[in-house]
Amino acid sequence: MYAVIKASGRQYRVSEGDVITVYGFEGKPGDPIEFSEVIMVEKDGQIKAGAKQNTGAKVQGRVAAHRKGVKLRVYRFRRRKNWARTKGFRAQLTSVTIEKILTA
Repeated sequence: MYAVIKASGRQYRVSEGDVITVYGFEGKPGDPIEFSEVIMVEKDGQIKAGAKQNTGAKVQGRVAAHRKGVKLRVYRFRRRKNWARTKGFRAQLTSVTIEKILTA
């Protein structure tokens, strides 16, 4: 059994026991998280896809850990103008352990 969920503007294929990394969820490690935007559910070879088919379907999980992503460097310049800027960015990531997939 697996499901496709939408979290942080991205889609993830999950099954029970999986650990996924999503962007910026709050909560302490051990806190429960519930994903209510379920796009597709596969159970015993039958696939239910679409919002109308999956009303009431939920995926439950727990926050495993918080960490920072890879550091990105952004360098901008304008040639022949003696102008340059360097910026950095690190995404705040959350590891979530999937516990249950509940169907309607």
